[in-house]
Order: sequence, then C-alpha cells, then structure tokens
Amino acid sequence: MENTFPVSSNMALVPLPVQYTVVTVCIALVGYLILKLLQGSKLRLPPGPRGLPVIGHLHMLGKAPHQSLMLLAAKHGKIFRLKMGVFPTVVISSPDLAREVLKVQDQHLASRPTFESGKIMAYDNQSTSLTPLNDRWRFMRRIISTELVSAKRLEQSKSIRREELLDTLEDILTGGRAGVPVDFDAKLTALVLNQTTRFNFRRRYYGTKRTDVAEGAEAFQDLVKAIGGTSFFFPAEFFPFLKFLDLGGVETRLRELAHAADLFYSSILASHRNEDGTYIYREPFDRDFVDVLCTYQKESPNEITDQVIKAAIQDVIIASSSTSSATMIWVLAELMKQPQILREVQKELDTVVGKERLVDETDIANLPYLRAVLKEAFRLHPVLPLLIPHQSEVDVQIGGYDIPAKTRVMVNTYAIGRDPEVWKDPLDFNPGRFLGSAIDVKGQNFELLPFGAGRRMCVGYNLGLMTVENGLAQILHTCDISLPEGMTPKDVSMEEQSGASVTRADTLKLRVTPRLPAHVYVKAGINL
Repeated sequence: MENTFPVSSNMALVPLPVQYTVVTVCIALVGYLILKLLQGSKLRLPPGPRGLPVIGHLHMLGKAPHQSLMLLAAKHGKIFRLKMGVFPTVVISSPDLAREVLKVQDQHLASRPTFESGKIMAYDNQSTSLTPLNDRWRFMRRIISTELVSAKRLEQSKSIRREELLDTLEDILTGGRAGVPVDFDAKLTALVLNQTTRFNFRRRYYGTKRTDVAEGAEAFQDLVKAIGGTSFFFPAEFFPFLKFLDLGGVETRLRELAHAADLFYSSILASHRNEDGTYIYREPFDRDFVDVLCTYQKESPNEITDQVIKAAIQDVIIASSSTSSATMIWVLAELMKQPQILREVQKELDTVVGKERLVDETDIANLPYLRAVLKEAFRLHPVLPLLIPHQSEVDVQIGGYDIPAKTRVMVNTYAIGRDPEVWKDPLDFNPGRFLGSAIDVKGQNFELLPFGAGRRMCVGYNLGLMTVENGLAQILHTCDISLPEGMTPKDVSMEEQSGASVTRADTLKLRVTPRLPAHVYVKAGINL
C-alpha cells in the first residue's frame, strides 16, 4: 500500500511535500489572522488554557474529551474558552451556567453549528438533532411531539414494547439455562432496536423466535455496528477549508457509509409507498412514524422531503442504538459491583409487584428505589456526556463573560455529575441520594441533564425513559443475575469506551436463572 493520503486529481499532480507546505502555510495564515483579531478585541472573554498555533486546543481533547474537559474546568473554571481548530468554543461545567445557556438565554443559544460530518451523514444536517433553529426544525419537532411520542401514541405501542421485552426475557433465560454467561450487550441492543424499528416502520431485525424478521436483517445489523463504530472526527470538521484534501481518507469512508445507510433508509421509505410512488394509505390508528411523515409530505412537500424523512429514520435508529441499551448496561454493571443495591431493588420489586405476575408499565411509578438507581446511573455514567454543541446567533453574556455570535457552546454533563460542589461523594454510586429528592430528568433540574433541556431537549425523552425503566424492572424482577464463575464485584470494570456515545469498554456477560415460579412464565408466554 502506498504511503499517501487520498487527494483530488489536481492535487495529486503536486508533490506531496509541496502539498504539506501549502496546507501548513494556509493554516498558519488563517490562525495568525484570527489571533490578531482576538488580540485586538476589548471583549471580556472567558479564561482558557494557552493553545497552540493553528490547531488551538484540539490536542488537549485526548481519547475521552468529556474527561479532558472536566480536568480543564477544574483548572480554568466552570466556564472556559477554547479554540477548536478555527472555531471559538465555550465549555460549561456547572448547573447554574447550564441553566443560563439552556433556559435563560435559550432563544439566543438554541441553534446548531454547521457540522461537516452532518453534511455527509445527516443529509446536509437535516437531522432534527443537528439542523439549525429554523422553521423546518420547528415543523419536524412539532410532528415528533404530537405524532411519535405523544401519550396516545405511547399507549398504542405498549403491546409492541411488551412483546419484544417478553421475547428478550425468554432469550436471556434460555440462554443462561446451562450456566453459560449471557451477553447482555447483545440482548439489550436487540431489544431496544426491535422495539424502535417495529414502532417506527413495522420491521424487526433481531431474534430467532418470531417469524417476522425482515429481509435485510443482517445488513441492518452491520449498518448499526458500522455507524456506532465510526469516528466522525476528521480535519475538515475543524478546518473546513481543508475538506478538498480528504486527509486520511476519512471523508471517503463516511461517504461510503452514508451511501449504504441511504440505500437502507430508501428501502424503508419504498415499503410505505405503492409502485407508482404514492403513499400507501392507512387509517390513523394504524400508522407508524414513517406513515405519519409521508402523510405530512403530501401536505407540505417542500418541508418534508424524502431526505428529511430518511434523516428522521436515521435519528431514531441512532438514538435507540446508542443510548437506552447502554444506560441499562451501566446500571447492571453497577448492580454487579454493589450486590447490596441489587438486593434492595429486587426487594422493592417483590413488595410492589409480588412474585405471581410480571411487572407492568403502570408499576414503575411505585418503584422509587429503582428510579433512583437509574437517576444515579444517569448522573455518574451519562451516555452522552457532552450535549450536542449549541451556537450563539447573537452576541450574548454567560456568567458575566462576553460570548460573540457564532461561538459554539458545549455543556459537559459528565463534569456536572462528578462535581463535589454539586454532589456529596460524587464518585460513589449511591441511589439513596435521590430518595426524597425532587431532582428529575425532565430538563428542569440542571444538576442532572441526561436528555438536555430547553428547546433542544431530546423530544423523545419520555419514550427513552420508559424503555429503560421498564426493561430494567422486568429483567431484575424475572431474573436472578450474577457474575460468571471466578469473578468478584471488584473485578467489574467501569472503564469507558468513547465514541458517538460513552459505553462500557467490556462486554457485560452474566449468569442468569429464573427467580419467579414456573407458572408465572408460562402464563406470560415465556417458554423456559
């Protein structure tokens, strides 16, 4: 293999050392001009570490940016300034400042930067989570709020959630029958994705028990793994004027992945249309999310294009595959590390639900300790530790500092969750801190922001919360779980793996046995 970077045909005619020289000079010139502009500014900017010419502070991020930024906050303050390539960036690490950004000045700070990776992977940033604050974003968010995650829609989809959960429980219990440890990462990822895809576009891609696994299941599973394992870090994200070089070939790989994803999303869209391209009509009570979007597309074709629909499909897949299952894994790992907490959770379940039936979604409100365990996992192990960056549309002030327009603003929920000024013994996993506490996850308590807050809060937070709470309750009620032979609680690793989300570095494999009477499983349709 030749030791060169992929470049355009014109640049390929130029010797490689000359290319590097030209690029270096261009970057240095831009960096110098920006530096001179900042030096001439009389603004009261937030403090920050000394950066390097050209790249600014990119070298300080490391493999776990949320951890690196937390350490920088300890040295430079709860609000500090960085230069991420050519982009000025402010990092927020306290509840009070998060409130200022996400609530008090939300109208000025709720937009998004333009992401180069989003241009490639999210249909030119048309994803609802990435698109700037505009009329299309408002239109799509209203549709999602009223048609996808409304109380009525969630009630209609209750049977889907239960069917998939029962199938998963059967897989887990039968898989552990011979004493072989069960791969909970795989089982919970399949659970969440099956619930998501059935609810949103009538397809199922995991499992062997049911006969309705859709064609292309293997391709879908490969796609989910590829998206989850892809780095979206490439030079053009921080130096847009370098995108024509495709240094390292990252852009090429992203485009290949985007093409594969587009083919898959197009097949989903095609399954909701007749051969002549018209929408397959279904009664309102029988419509899935894609049906709903197709209906709105007929009324507003300029707002709801095919690309917007495909971006929305990708949003729900990525959100479910990288958040809900990862959170459940963090909880189970902590319970293995602290078995006394597991016993408390199961004691509460037995008191409220008993052992003669399975948990129902309506039971969750009566399980305060289980919910406290989940809140503690959200605090200590946020799957999205850095909220998607906001961008100031006008000059504003945060914490008494001047923030010029077009500055990127990042909220580090990981740092907030581990701040000893906010939490007593912040590194301890202690669900009891939430018992009797009014702190919730609905975006009003800025100490705990697993779903964000304000205009950009995760619009489907109620569905995500329901998925995790019910999944954990069912597993912990129906299954006795324990570590593989030879492992002790001290052996359970809490090492992180950073990517698009932060997950456990190790796969969680546990021994499983039934903990309820046999007739309860039979009545529920679970064959052991």
